[in-house]
Amino acid sequence: MSASPRPFDCVVAADAASGIGRDNDLPWPRLREDLRFLKRLTQEAPAGRRNAVVMGRKTWESVPSKMQPLPGRLNVVLSRHPLDVDTLPDGAIMASSLDDALIRCDDDPSIDRVFIIGGAEIYRLAFADPRCRDVYLTRIAARFDCDTFLPPLEPTFAFAETLARHQEHGIDYAIERWRRV
Repeated sequence: MSASPRPFDCVVAADAASGIGRDNDLPWPRLREDLRFLKRLTQEAPAGRRNAVVMGRKTWESVPSKMQPLPGRLNVVLSRHPLDVDTLPDGAIMASSLDDALIRCDDDPSIDRVFIIGGAEIYRLAFADPRCRDVYLTRIAARFDCDTFLPPLEPTFAFAETLARHQEHGIDYAIERWRRV
């Protein structure tokens, strides 16, 4: 099995200290506009195609069961240990590594784009991989009590643009795109 040449992007939200989670959940209130951006970015595909979202097992488990799999996208769950495949609903598949996930996406002719959506270990692998083009980062202008952190973007990625600015629950945040240099 050879590595897939398929490029991919990452989507993540992080607080001012690069915190991305606490106890396998988000430590900040649900940010409606950020979730809308994630959904729109990862669902929009040409007619007859769909995108894939790749996530680690803990991220998969953090998605409410009524939302599994994330609708309109192929959900690829990474785990070094085989999950009970019978527990994965239609629309979700398992992969043993990032390369395995990308190859599985290559094998599905309906897949247009691939997005990595968590967690920290998967982001670390993705940021180090030259196939990772862009990181869509929701930068939250506050600090939260986090136990999981995003690996550094710089010097591998450079800020490209701010896509939107929002405030919800008294929290300012900006959605940014970072591009591999």
